[in-house]
Amino acid sequence: MSQDPVFNLAEALARVDDDRETFQMMVELFLEHGPKDLAAAQAALAACDAAGVARSSHRLKGAILQFCAPAALQACKELEESSKAGDLTRGGALSATLEREVQRLLAELRPLLDQGMAA
Repeated sequence: MSQDPVFNLAEALARVDDDRETFQMMVELFLEHGPKDLAAAQAALAACDAAGVARSSHRLKGAILQFCAPAALQACKELEESSKAGDLTRGGALSATLEREVQRLLAELRPLLDQGMAA
């Protein structure tokens, strides 16, 4: 596992003008919808539906982008780009990497929500 931070809180807060209430809402939405978008991408991959993988990973990429999470963002971009090209040969490996990075991001975000953004 990488020693780099999972996401950059200062950058993510700067994206919302340091509005912690807005950031907390973004975290809540990601905790709810991020896993669903990941599951949709994985289901589309299992069905060999490249367009579905591209759609779901694109939606997930937009959410990840808000948190300045470079490893998760890179994994999502790679899955989206390969599926847009119709190439699902590396989809399983890319999906596994994306799932690991999304889980790491979720694990970092949950405590922020639990602490009420006391960070």
